[in-house]
Amino acid sequence: MRHFRLNVLLSLIALAVTHPSVGRATELIHVSQSNYSQVVPAGKEVDAIVGDYVLRNEHVTAVIAQAVPNRKANMTVRGVSGMLIDFTGRHFGSDQLSCFYPTAGRYSFEQSDQVLCRIDGKVVELAPHTSTAEKSDEANREHPHFSGKSISLTFSGTPIAADGTTATVTYTLATDQSWIEYQVELTNPSGSAVKLPIEDSVRCDGSLFSDSHDEELKLFSTTDRYFGQSYGFMLDNETIRSVGSGRNLRLTSSQANASSVAAGEKVAWSGRVCCSQGIPGVRSWARGQLESLSTEPTQLTLQSSHGPVAHAVVEYFRNEKSLGEVLSNSEGIVRSNLLPGEYKVVIQSLGRQPRELEFAIDRGKQHADTVTLSEASRVRGEIVDGEGLPIAAKVQFVGLEGTIDPDFGPDSAAEGVKNVVYCALGKFEQPLNPGRYRVIISHGPEYDAETQEIDVADGQLVPISSKLPRTVQTRGWVSSDFHSHSSPSGDNVSDQRGRVLNLLAEHIEFAPCTEHNRIDTYTDDLLALRATAAMATCTGMELTGSPLPINHQNAFPLHRHEHEQDGGGPQTDADPVKQIERLALWDNTSSKVVQTNHPNIPQILGDVDLDGKPDGGFRGMLGWMDVIEVHPPEGIFTPPSATVAPDDKRKNPIFFWMQLLNLGYRITGVVNTDAHYNFHGSGWLRNYLESSSDNPTTISVDEMIHSAEHGHLVMTTGPFLETKLLVGDGDSTQEFTVGDDVQLKGDSTATRMWIRVQCPNWFDVNRVQVFANGRPLEQLNFTRKTHPEMFSSEHVRFEQQIELPEFKQDTHIIVATIGEELTLGPVMGPESGKLPPVAVTNPIFIDTDGSGFQANGDDLGLPFMLPSRDK
Repeated sequence: MRHFRLNVLLSLIALAVTHPSVGRATELIHVSQSNYSQVVPAGKEVDAIVGDYVLRNEHVTAVIAQAVPNRKANMTVRGVSGMLIDFTGRHFGSDQLSCFYPTAGRYSFEQSDQVLCRIDGKVVELAPHTSTAEKSDEANREHPHFSGKSISLTFSGTPIAADGTTATVTYTLATDQSWIEYQVELTNPSGSAVKLPIEDSVRCDGSLFSDSHDEELKLFSTTDRYFGQSYGFMLDNETIRSVGSGRNLRLTSSQANASSVAAGEKVAWSGRVCCSQGIPGVRSWARGQLESLSTEPTQLTLQSSHGPVAHAVVEYFRNEKSLGEVLSNSEGIVRSNLLPGEYKVVIQSLGRQPRELEFAIDRGKQHADTVTLSEASRVRGEIVDGEGLPIAAKVQFVGLEGTIDPDFGPDSAAEGVKNVVYCALGKFEQPLNPGRYRVIISHGPEYDAETQEIDVADGQLVPISSKLPRTVQTRGWVSSDFHSHSSPSGDNVSDQRGRVLNLLAEHIEFAPCTEHNRIDTYTDDLLALRATAAMATCTGMELTGSPLPINHQNAFPLHRHEHEQDGGGPQTDADPVKQIERLALWDNTSSKVVQTNHPNIPQILGDVDLDGKPDGGFRGMLGWMDVIEVHPPEGIFTPPSATVAPDDKRKNPIFFWMQLLNLGYRITGVVNTDAHYNFHGSGWLRNYLESSSDNPTTISVDEMIHSAEHGHLVMTTGPFLETKLLVGDGDSTQEFTVGDDVQLKGDSTATRMWIRVQCPNWFDVNRVQVFANGRPLEQLNFTRKTHPEMFSSEHVRFEQQIELPEFKQDTHIIVATIGEELTLGPVMGPESGKLPPVAVTNPIFIDTDGSGFQANGDDLGLPFMLPSRDK
């Protein structure tokens, strides 16, 4: 047997030092504002709030949600009162559990006065739950901190569907356990028999989780290899089986799915839940449970001459049988509790040849190995702007001449996402398999992109340097995305820091945090990335209710109540009008932007049930919204036919937005990515808002609100489009920008449009079109083919003053540009890169007679969805 015992003594010391201990006691801690950061575990899916219970020992930390009504982990993980919502190791905190539901969500455990605590078998009194009025004081008050050899928490539940039964669920953590025990007891106090399922359920969200059954070990496990968390489930004296998958994964006995419980009788079952950095630890635990064997803490540290080796794939073998794979963490460490015996591991790391290691784990002894791996073939990048200052960047690696595109991580990762590296400060180092690559380096559409080709040899370090000049000048305007998501939203599992990296790398200068149904913040991520000077932000949320998709609204800024349910945000309502009103009036009617997302505008205007017959719609929503999403912006060039079906009327919202303008609803149009994943998730849609500061450190949120509400905003997939209405001649010329009202003095007043379009070196436009009251003006349609003299191949692609026709009635003017039959290209990735470069302004409103702007009521050839009396 070969042994690599490099620095073993130091590794053993490190194992002891980095393995936190609380003596050898089990602790019960009531989470408060003051202790939150000390007691709540780490991990992408942590959902603990003030008032929840932490159970922990030296091995694991578990969070049990408090027994209160309407306790939610996130938008889609609901009814979690009394449930296990966070669970991970003390030595490697990476909670990926959404929720474990004993009784599979059939019971509600909301009776806070019936929570029972036992310390070493003795009942102790817990602090009572406080009312909402007392919540502020409660959040900052320290609760008793209990400790003992074994601590149990018992919750009482009533059925969601009334059948007269009751339930109790008990969680137990003992000092020497790396797992949670749970017991379920269902009681039938009614006068007749009731058939009750013997069933639990688990939510481990995202496609990264892989499920497996081991009949021999009576084990069900689910593993997120990339984020380093595996969960194992066992039923006592039973073989566990699973039904369903993903959000509806139910766990039950293989013997029976239900039991008939006679009047006055009970049915009970119990089980265990463990966690480990990877599946080898879970399988070792399960065998130890069945064979009454103890596992031993084991640590493998992977290093090279240039630092820790992260994301290496380590496969464990015992008795020549694979126990599965684990990925090393950011420190190059793999920790597992393994059974005594002889092991082999195979280590595979990007840019290196595989390596094998053999070792033995002795009973009663911790084990540690440090392995120094060979130098990886890798790239080291340094990206600066035209002034030589470091900037955030997106760097893509595309395999050439038979070289396979690299896969640095899943689309929910942060820095390395599929074949893309994101960096916040212009520097990165990334292992890469030998081969030939095309490298595409970018920083959003205000900067030129650069393409290089590199050859990477085995073990070679290839330096990459790039200077990206800012060739598109946007003084007086800042780029923004009002609608992004990450894992806290509950409908995706993307790392939130990865979302912030996306935004930084795409040069978004202002981005409110708008997670689903909770007020949240990007500030912590910007601080961690040392990027607070690169992007302005504020707290906000998307309030997502039903009916879908119409009942989605964003709002920012909102006051965040840190570590409280939903961040202190408002609740949804089944009536979209009530929901948007509630959001608009939140925080004592504070100033904010209220945005309607995914609108079916005809449904809002007059067709609630989408049957094609006017019924009043949800028109009350229009009075509360400041801005409305109208993407895709290219829809302005392709109006729908008059026969469009009711269900298809949300496919071209920019057309229906112009109908709204013609009815007198002056609601600002916006475009947003609604990004949910981190692979080119941000950047391909953005808004430019008028701003007195181009510096993110001095961008005023109040000014962003004002610009959004007043239509001082241009929508784009990349081109920077500016337009001004020029009134008068010579020194008396007045300039008006998008969103402005213009009062003409008479027919003799000269009116012109100044239009400028700028593009970087990686996409182009070939058409500029002026729209009057939503209709394209044929005489103001300019293309490279018909007006080649107006267009340029320089960064300023188009800059002209155009005479406007004389308008006989009040008219709103919109300007749009597009690259017809062109695309954004590979800089924006394989999907968004297929989109055309396009930009659309918000209107300038021309009042021709001084009586105030009057909308003309034009339906643009498609009848309004309005009752006849409203037309």
